[in-house]
Amino acid sequence: MALNWDFKGSNCFESERRALIAIKSDMYDPGEWLSSWTGYDCCKWRGVACDNVTGYVTRLDLHYPYEYIPWMESIGASKVNASLFELKHLRYLDLSFNNFSYAHVPDMIASLVHLEYLNLSNTFSRGLISPLLGNLSHLKYLDLENCWSFTMLFTHDLSWLSNLNSLHYLDMSCVDLSKATNWLHQINLIPTLQVLLLRDASLPRVPHSLPTFNLTSLTILDLSGYEWAISASMLRWLSNASNLEHLDLSKCSRVFDFEGLAVALGALHNLRKLVLFGNKIAGEISTILKNVSRMLQYLDLRWNSLLSGEISTILSILPRRLEFLALHDNNIYGRIPEMLGDFTSLRHLSMSYTQITGDIPRTIGKLIHLEYLDLSKNHITGELPVNVGNLTNLVFLYLYENNITGSIPEGVSNFVSLEELDLSENNITGEIPKALGNLQNLVKLDLQANAINGQIPDTIGKISTLQYLDVSKNHLTGEIPKTIARISTLQHLDVSENHLTGEMPLKLGNLTNLVVLYLRGNNITGPIPESVGNLVSLEELDLSRNKITGEIPKSLGSLQNMLRLNLHANFLTGQIPTTIGRISNLDYLDVSENHLTGEIPKTIGIISTLRYLNASENHLTGQIPKTIGRISNLFQLDISKNHLTGEIPKAFGCLCNLGVLQLSLNNINGELTDLLDGLSNCSEGGMLSNLLIAGNNLSGRIPSSLLLLAHLAELDLSSNSLQGTIPANLSALIFLSHLNLSFNKLSGRVPTWNQFSTFNDPAIYTGNKDLCGWPLPECPSDGNGGKLEIVLDFAFVAMGFILGFWAYWGTMIMKKSVKIAVFQMADRIYDWSYVQLAVKFGR
Repeated sequence: MALNWDFKGSNCFESERRALIAIKSDMYDPGEWLSSWTGYDCCKWRGVACDNVTGYVTRLDLHYPYEYIPWMESIGASKVNASLFELKHLRYLDLSFNNFSYAHVPDMIASLVHLEYLNLSNTFSRGLISPLLGNLSHLKYLDLENCWSFTMLFTHDLSWLSNLNSLHYLDMSCVDLSKATNWLHQINLIPTLQVLLLRDASLPRVPHSLPTFNLTSLTILDLSGYEWAISASMLRWLSNASNLEHLDLSKCSRVFDFEGLAVALGALHNLRKLVLFGNKIAGEISTILKNVSRMLQYLDLRWNSLLSGEISTILSILPRRLEFLALHDNNIYGRIPEMLGDFTSLRHLSMSYTQITGDIPRTIGKLIHLEYLDLSKNHITGELPVNVGNLTNLVFLYLYENNITGSIPEGVSNFVSLEELDLSENNITGEIPKALGNLQNLVKLDLQANAINGQIPDTIGKISTLQYLDVSKNHLTGEIPKTIARISTLQHLDVSENHLTGEMPLKLGNLTNLVVLYLRGNNITGPIPESVGNLVSLEELDLSRNKITGEIPKSLGSLQNMLRLNLHANFLTGQIPTTIGRISNLDYLDVSENHLTGEIPKTIGIISTLRYLNASENHLTGQIPKTIGRISNLFQLDISKNHLTGEIPKAFGCLCNLGVLQLSLNNINGELTDLLDGLSNCSEGGMLSNLLIAGNNLSGRIPSSLLLLAHLAELDLSSNSLQGTIPANLSALIFLSHLNLSFNKLSGRVPTWNQFSTFNDPAIYTGNKDLCGWPLPECPSDGNGGKLEIVLDFAFVAMGFILGFWAYWGTMIMKKSVKIAVFQMADRIYDWSYVQLAVKFGR
């Protein structure tokens, strides 16, 4: 409740002028808001007013004047200067939204005994609210709200409020009152109170025995966020507030007394605004509201999943003078009745996330004052009524995720005030009306996931305010209109998953505010314009699955804000430019399935933020850059199906966060030992879960140290030149679910314990002529040979579990050299034991 202050300035006293200068010196003023504080007539200074008879300063308004951002570091620190005490005749003091750096509310304010208005809201103050504020017996307005400064302001007792017997307005929202056990009795002693705001104040539970209702002047009451059940006795107590016009009991976490609520609401005959969103009220909406005040203009019942009712029954009991109706996220069902057109005063109507069915009634065209309409995420069918164009005051229109059919009416061009239009995820057909270009206030247009055909109209380029445009997942044809490049405000452009042809507009680089550009899944041809390098705000660029030709522009290296770059499945040629390494924040890079040649640039190793790198299915040559081993955040690396040569760089052993490594179908040689030796430094052997190196020239044995990869789920070493036996200790890889060792030169018995017992497809091992044992043919043996294999199975599986234990738990405490020695020793023990046991059983 605002109070009307009307003071004319006059020459102020010198002592008060000096006091004001001292106060100014301790106030943060980045925009020189107090620059008018010069000269001798302080009564003409901004925020200062004086009594036009006595000349004393009576008003001081020093609230933070600029758009408030609720983080303390965004507002410089201020202090309450002790000279404030000199302004003894102050009647109005506003210090709200300043940053007092966790200081306590100054006691000196309690000495300003003439104060009638005191606003200390959101001043980053903390600690105990001084009960000395009770000395301000003339106070009519007290605002201590603390919801945006995120500091602990509290009081254990509200008895000092009883001295404020002229108080009209009290806001202690987000102040911790959890210890003020008698809060309701103490506030009840202020019969002058008209506005009481205690939102999220951690109020203690109200006892069943309540005082006689004394707040007969109360018109606004906000107890939202009350943590205890709103009991029947409390509801009966509230029903005595015969002058109450605004009641907010939202976000109360306990179940309401259903019948008590209905009775209380029926008694509040002057109620104009009722807010009950986000509660656990259960029952029929029509029963709760059957006797609600006919004066009601604002009703908010959002997010009460236990509330239910048929929409026509609900509307039939509500007063036609409603201006605000929010019913979304409730169990509401049925068809919207024609009577909706009787609510001609409605400005806000939201009924999303319910079970409403049927068509939108034609009578909706009568709601000519409507500014906000949200019927999204329902089961609405039929076409948009033609007379929806009568809603010329609409600012927000949301009808997404329904089953609406037909075309977009030409009447939408009448929505001259419209800022957001979302018709996405319906079954809308026809073309995008050219008339949409007339919506000069439109900020968001979302038509994605419909069946819209035709071209994107050139008139889109006339919407100079547009920031978000999504027409993806439709049947659009033709080219991207060149006029889109005129929308300098555009931040999000998504035309993906259509049938668009032609080239990317050359002047696309004019959209310097663009953050997201998605063109994937079309038939776009031609090169990527060099001007794309001008999109300095771009964070996501997806041109995948098109027919784009030419080279990757070097200018992409200028996009320092880029997080995701996807050029997958095009016809790009040439080399990956070294300038890619300049994109220092890149998280996702996919250039797979193109015709790229040359080497993988070493500069990629500079991108420390990179987590996903896919350059597979190209014609890349040369060795794998060692610099990739510097990308410590890398999770997935796929450079398979190229013509890469050389060995796996030892530096890859440093990639402790790597989860997927795909190197299949190249010409890579050498052994796996260097990679595994490096991973031995990682906790639990790193995060590697998928290791795919099929179709290369790997040689040597399968090392027992593979057991280090405790998270391994997929291992494909097929089509290489690996020799020796399959280490029995790999049976201890408990997450291994996919294995392919085919077409190597492996020999000996296939392990049959634990995970290996689940690998029953012989194709896993085919092409290794000297392998035997289930699921392959039995191993040839002379009577003792079978015993030998059984002994070896038991011995090496046991060894596998022992080594597995140390691989999992010992990697943090064992030095690298020791860990390597352990697995080398395991290999030697295996070979020695086999020979010794074979000789013994052969005698």
